[in-house]
Amino acid sequence: MSKAQLLKAEEVKALAAKFTKAKGIVFTNFTGLTVEDTTDFRKKVSKAGLEYKVIKNNIILRALKEVKLEDLQRFIDGPTGVVLSNDDPVIAAKLVRDFFKAHQNLKVRAGVVEGKGVGPAEVTIVADIPSRDILLGKVAGGLKAPLYKLVFVLNANVQKLVGTLDAIKKQKETAK
Repeated sequence: MSKAQLLKAEEVKALAAKFTKAKGIVFTNFTGLTVEDTTDFRKKVSKAGLEYKVIKNNIILRALKEVKLEDLQRFIDGPTGVVLSNDDPVIAAKLVRDFFKAHQNLKVRAGVVEGKGVGPAEVTIVADIPSRDILLGKVAGGLKAPLYKLVFVLNANVQKLVGTLDAIKKQKETAK
């Protein structure tokens, strides 16, 4: 094996490891973006704690094969940028969608959510899902609501009891 082939094999292995570790991946076509737009996108990706790389398609295709996501290979054609999220499977899709709203030249090719390959339409659907933190907040709020209602009802009954006892006390005092 030549030195170039060994380097390519190492690149494929490293990318496959990143694909395996990532909870969310979005493959993009950035054709038509200006240098300023691309720089802006990279800053937003970095600020969100994600990783963005432009990678040769043959490396991506081999890495997809290695991680058993061959069905996504049909989406990889032309210049490809890859957004990787290791924490939240939804945030990469949200970031690309939000950037697309302002820059129509950034296109979604495909994605991976929790190890499952999805097409461009599904990436858009995933982008509409609230983030993990928001969902956890809603669950916590949903769990707290019945407890607050129970406390309110119990408190109201205690107040009624106190009011009734107070009325009986006053009635006995006036009867003396």
